Amino acid sequence: MSNRVDVGAPLFRRTIIRVLRRIGRRGASLAFVGLLSLAIAASLAYVPADQRVAPGYAMLASIAPLGVWALVWCATGALCLVQMFMRSDRVAFAVATALLMLYGLVYLFSTFTGANPRGWVGGAVWLAFGGWIALIATWPEAVMVSRFPGGEAEAESEAVIVADGAGVIQSWNPQAASLFGWTIDEAVGRSLTMLMPPRFRAQHSAGLARVRHAGRSDLAGRIIPLVGLHRDGTEFAIALTVNAWHSDDGVTYTGVIRPIGGGSVQPE
Repeated sequence: MSNRVDVGAPLFRRTIIRVLRRIGRRGASLAFVGLLSLAIAASLAYVPADQRVAPGYAMLASIAPLGVWALVWCATGALCLVQMFMRSDRVAFAVATALLMLYGLVYLFSTFTGANPRGWVGGAVWLAFGGWIALIATWPEAVMVSRFPGGEAEAESEAVIVADGAGVIQSWNPQAASLFGWTIDEAVGRSLTMLMPPRFRAQHSAGLARVRHAGRSDLAGRIIPLVGLHRDGTEFAIALTVNAWHSDDGVTYTGVIRPIGGGSVQPE
């Protein structure tokens, strides 16, 4: 029995780590919001008869039946739990934020009408919660490195690079330094074009300009075969998965890179 426990505990920890790595901070936040939404839905669907006259429930029921509120919360929770595993989760964040803000405004309004004198307390809590979710929605989206051949077992060996909308490197992990030959201090602040042969640089710059103009990238989430350039001038085949997200500061890109094969690529 003890042996099974000793073996099972590390396996459980590894599973949790893989799931968290898979969904990222955004996904973990959606999981919390999704479970909370389902709990709220259950509390609204099964309100004891003697509590339905309480100011909070009565105020909600004056706008829509409690069953309708429960259905809305249930749908929001299900959406969050589904999109926590998806590359694009913006719909879940938008819906959750809107519902939380609506709840907060309803509670605040009930204070002014006198229907729920203490409604301002709940309103402040719900609005703060909605603001927190809106803030999390600006975080980088999860990078699903498991889509590369080899899966999660090799995730720690992949180069991860973060760049701003102009293609200037903002973050550079040790695997990227090993792959391309540039240290972190040397790479951060320089253009992504140093990682590609000169013949591809104009195409790269044009692609960044299109994303800034269109507000989206058609390559996001896809595995793209490319040619990388080592510091010593050697070219080699790579597979790139790129994510793009938007904030008030502009576009930011996260690229996950793995070399393909072991040989160099001859310039065309």
